[in-house]
Amino acid sequence: MDLDKAVKRVIRQEGLIDRGDTVLVGVSGGIDSSTLLFLLKRLGDDMGFGTAVAHVNHQLRGEESEGDEIFVKGLAERYAIPCHTVRLDVKGYAREKGVSLQHAGRDVRYRFFQEIAARHGYRKIAVGHNRDDQVETFLLRVVKGTGLHGLSSIPIKRGPIIRPLLRTYRSEIAAYALANAIPYREDSSNRKETYERNFIRNRVVPLLEKINPRFREKVLLLLADIASVNTLFDNEAERALSSASATGGELRIGVEALLGLNGEVRFRVVSALLAALAPGFTPLREHALLVEKSLLSARPNNAVTLPKGLRAKRVYGDLVFTKKAPSEPIRDTYEIAAGVNTIPSLGVTLRVSLTHIKPETFPAGGTRAFFDAGQVGRLSLRTFREGDRFTPLGMDRPVKVKDYFISRKIPADVRRRIPLLLSDGHIIWIVGERISDTHKVTGETSQVLEVGVEWGI
Repeated sequence: MDLDKAVKRVIRQEGLIDRGDTVLVGVSGGIDSSTLLFLLKRLGDDMGFGTAVAHVNHQLRGEESEGDEIFVKGLAERYAIPCHTVRLDVKGYAREKGVSLQHAGRDVRYRFFQEIAARHGYRKIAVGHNRDDQVETFLLRVVKGTGLHGLSSIPIKRGPIIRPLLRTYRSEIAAYALANAIPYREDSSNRKETYERNFIRNRVVPLLEKINPRFREKVLLLLADIASVNTLFDNEAERALSSASATGGELRIGVEALLGLNGEVRFRVVSALLAALAPGFTPLREHALLVEKSLLSARPNNAVTLPKGLRAKRVYGDLVFTKKAPSEPIRDTYEIAAGVNTIPSLGVTLRVSLTHIKPETFPAGGTRAFFDAGQVGRLSLRTFREGDRFTPLGMDRPVKVKDYFISRKIPADVRRRIPLLLSDGHIIWIVGERISDTHKVTGETSQVLEVGVEWGI
């Protein structure tokens, strides 16, 4: 197999990289990512795109982790391309979030990659997943009991994330690396079968290949069929999700709308809402059955408890999803700057940017807000305090924030979790709700400040 031609063909067919792009390549130092970097550097000269490197030192393997970081920096220097590295406490993150080390490592890696890409204008982020990863992921999900949606294949692109090697087997990558003398590092943890993926890779797949030597090919064909079916269900779920609303960390959708859906579509809608509150959480069928119980209950007000502090409660005509709030009120004030601002204690990420383009509409709530940049000073974020006042969009005098909450029928236990965006100490947005009239975009506005919110950390 001519891997250069194969990857070049995949890039063009799938539109993975455009001429003029700079691709940020996530490099661990292992054979897959090191080969991916070599390939993209070589193809970039011909196809008109640049490359840069990102590496996360997870600090899990002592001197070996330090050696990986030094090795990756050396690769970047050898190729004369930018290199971005960071050291992160993955063990601490795993303890804090209650997730496995593998899950924690993936979370911090992608977050770092996306932050670097946004900061430096890298339009694509390339990672080294291959066909064998597809098969192993499928088997892991079967064992864990995920539904049809969870069995879908790893996408070759999603947003800025691209996977140019996804149609290549690991054996082909190894042969290419040997033929081109590509240096790489061996990760000793890949031999530890205490890790589920390694057990699947080293024990389960070889046994299944004894039954059918073409087992991996059969799985990949099945994944293609599942992907086609999933597309139909996903499109219907997207339409249903458009009726959901977010307020102060709560996600709400109509009961009747949910009951009118096909069971598989309903599962996807519920899964998407739960994942928005707890990124990385994969709802299982048993969790969906609990939510179904709440939906079908004769009692108009009831609740079910789910993992990760999640809760689904039926409040008359709505099903409301929440995540357990901190036991103590959050009294801190957080400085907000241009770019990405993640506030774990409040469960939000704010993305702040400047533009000269005025929006055609000015939403009163939702996930984006627009302000006259010339009126905005030092930005900060905090939660509600007694006596808070602001001037809601469309009004000419200030009102108590508490009265606004009451008028919107926002429960008392939710009010203390709703972030408030301030400019020089003055409230300009009840996040997810309404902006202040004092900082709105007008005909005199020359520069617009856009603030987007993402719920769930």
